[in-house]
Amino acid sequence: MPVNTGAGTRISIGPRLTAKLTTDHAAALTLLKAITYVEVGEVESIGDYGDTTTDVSFAALAAGRAEHLKGLKDGGTTDVTIGFDAGDAGQLALVAAYDDRSRFDYPIKVEYVDGYVDYFAAKVMGNKKTGITTGDVLKRVVTLGINSDIIEDDAEEDAGD
Repeated sequence: MPVNTGAGTRISIGPRLTAKLTTDHAAALTLLKAITYVEVGEVESIGDYGDTTTDVSFAALAAGRAEHLKGLKDGGTTDVTIGFDAGDAGQLALVAAYDDRSRFDYPIKVEYVDGYVDYFAAKVMGNKKTGITTGDVLKRVVTLGINSDIIEDDAEEDAGD
């Protein structure tokens, strides 16, 4: 499949989950695909997202060399920059998720122009307005704290099943 630009990418948020997302990718994908999402309007950019693994190092005296092991996986955070629209249903859903103090996450769906879709569970950790000058568009920057694996769905593979 050829490379693409980010043009045409969409991000959506679903209703709060009622339990922790399962680590079984097939079961999680089935659940996440069945959810009704609200698209977030006026998205300008989506920051980097995906897991990193912490470095756990160990130095045995006799070896005289550090050994690196994989520790915890961390989805980290990503910023979504949006042109502020106080009436956009997706932006309002993000604000409501930010205000929600529940221990449960919100499902997020990122759809690419080539049919690939990423799903993950996150908490909305930040909600800031930026660009407050006479020469900029007023923007909202929403920070998502990712609490699950990134579950990739290839629409073409699904069509061949």
